[in-house]
Amino acid sequence: MKYEGNINDIMKVIEHIKIDYEINNTEIAKSMGKSKQTVSNLLNGQTGNITLNTLVALCNAVGCELHIDIKRKD
Repeated sequence: MKYEGNINDIMKVIEHIKIDYEINNTEIAKSMGKSKQTVSNLLNGQTGNITLNTLVALCNAVGCELHIDIKRKD
């Protein structure tokens, strides 16, 4: 996936992973040390800007790794 500034696309991928592996927001919240409501807000894009550290924590909580690839524009 090429990221072009829409964080909602990344959250959709995390939502699909949640469904595929039957992970709920309570489990994610516990893993992240956050409230269930905070996790819900993050996944629904209701928190404004999200940090890279938070994205990494979300990915870890669903058993995934976040990979970023930077390439020079042609």
